[in-house]
Amino acid sequence: MLRRVAYNYKTKTYHQSRWVYNDGNFGFLFYDPLRKRLFGLRTNTTFTYYIEEYDIETLDTVKLYTQQDVGKYAFINGRCTSFDYNQNWIIQVRTRFDNSSSNSYWIKMDLNLVGKKEDIVTDFHIMPHAYYFLTMTYDIQKTKLILCTWQNGSSLFDIYMFHLDPKQNGKFPYRKQNLKLLLKTNGEQVEMVRDVWNPVRREVLYLIQTNTGGSLKITRYMLRIQFDTRRVLEKTILTDKQLPFLDSWEYFYLS
Repeated sequence: MLRRVAYNYKTKTYHQSRWVYNDGNFGFLFYDPLRKRLFGLRTNTTFTYYIEEYDIETLDTVKLYTQQDVGKYAFINGRCTSFDYNQNWIIQVRTRFDNSSSNSYWIKMDLNLVGKKEDIVTDFHIMPHAYYFLTMTYDIQKTKLILCTWQNGSSLFDIYMFHLDPKQNGKFPYRKQNLKLLLKTNGEQVEMVRDVWNPVRREVLYLIQTNTGGSLKITRYMLRIQFDTRRVLEKTILTDKQLPFLDSWEYFYLS
């Protein structure tokens, strides 16, 4: 069952939506500060995606923006979504197996078309030689670039960083930019990557969990990265006592 929960930091109270769905998950949730709306992408077991708006108070669904078939527009890919509330678009990198190989697809959706067209996708194409995206961190405040993390075809490979320009429709890499190493995995399986954007300090905090495969020894990394230069400012291995159940939480920057 799925539901949405909102917590008020000032009153220290919460409220929740009704239990309304029997299956599926949420691919993303965004709050639009200009239009004062909450919307997200919901999946179900029939491989259909629903992008819908939710009432801020009751959290119930109030409007369906669009409905998508996975066979046409591929699968959502972890944390690979960016939303620009000024331009009112969503960009994702999705994934699909084509002829036994995993490919990445660039998809752009124009929310200005909601209510005017059933299909709000304005761009959908394969991204050559871009196989395994992990995260997309969007700088809406200054550069309008997306900082991406990526592995070259396998969750066992090293994690690299690069920028993408939404105006270049996912051209990879951005301005012939060299890939920069974020984490050398030494053959460990990458289980989870979380990214937290700090627009004040222009830093991204990455929380990464890996395991060794056979012995299932888990390692948890915390890295601070300067967004513009992609320079590693800090790298730490976390213990269970410092941050237990790392992969069970969502992380946010609060100014």
